[in-house]
Amino acid sequence: MKKLAAALAVAAVLTATMTACAAGLESGAAAAPPAGVPTATAPGGYCATTLRLTGPGYELDVPQVSGGTEVARDAFNTAMRGLARQWIDQVEQTFTLKPGSGQVTYLGSRAISSLFVISTYSEGAAHPNNAYESYVIDARTGDEITLDDLFADVDHGLSLLADQAAIEVPKTRAGDSYSKSGIEADEYNYRLWLATPGGMEIHFGEISSHAAGDIVITVPWSKLDSALKPGMREIVGG
Repeated sequence: MKKLAAALAVAAVLTATMTACAAGLESGAAAAPPAGVPTATAPGGYCATTLRLTGPGYELDVPQVSGGTEVARDAFNTAMRGLARQWIDQVEQTFTLKPGSGQVTYLGSRAISSLFVISTYSEGAAHPNNAYESYVIDARTGDEITLDDLFADVDHGLSLLADQAAIEVPKTRAGDSYSKSGIEADEYNYRLWLATPGGMEIHFGEISSHAAGDIVITVPWSKLDSALKPGMREIVGG
């Protein structure tokens, strides 16, 4: 962890940018609030912030949090910086990174989750493309919440998600024109998820077209109850 922090400090110019604090916030490169203007604090005492990392060939706005429990805050912030480092390590003269649009951080009373969006560009490409990373933690302990942690039976959980996706995806910008394999009951298809009070927010990426962008649905927790581990709904749905 210390080596990672040192590498980031040397390789980039770091500027922490505060955004407003509430559940379900866009956490892009917003300007800090004027001096003396109070910001609301989400349940658990957390605020969503971003950390701008810049260097040769890259500029990223990395989701971060302030306040709350030290162990959870540090775990989340370190993990998100680690995800940023994985992308920065791929930068070369013909491959560059910029902040992507649609980035969001949800601050629940028991869970913190964030979608980190990176706009990538390869020399000669017709346009940049967005890449996505998501991360969910227990806001009290700092432990990551994965699909294995969420579901008592992952295969059953994935099956329920795929059933709901078949209903909900056609209601999005994708319509009926999307890759059916992109919503199959496979862990890869459901790796980008966020915990919200309304349900499990799934980001499929560009399974329809570049113009349609990231296809997003929210599956109510009630539709997943039969697969959730005991007590997990209280954590992710808070």
